[in-house]
Amino acid sequence: MKNIIYYLFILSTFLSCANVKQIDRSRLSSKIMKIDPKPEEQAFLEEINSYREGAAGGSSSVGGGCGCN
Repeated sequence: MKNIIYYLFILSTFLSCANVKQIDRSRLSSKIMKIDPKPEEQAFLEEINSYREGAAGGSSSVGGGCGCN
C-alpha cells in the first residue's frame, strides 16, 4: 500500500511540471494571477475598518498604542 502511494506521489510530481512558452508568460504575470490583485482596495477596506473599530493596526501596521513609535 505504501508503495502505491509513493508511486502516485512521484507520478503526480512529474505530471504537475509544465514548460511555459514565452508568449504565454504575460498572461501568467497579469494582475489577476497575483495574491493581492487590488492592493489599493485592500488599503481602503482597512481604513474603513479602522474607523468602524475605533483603532488602527493589527493587519499590516506596526507599533503600540502609546504613540512612542
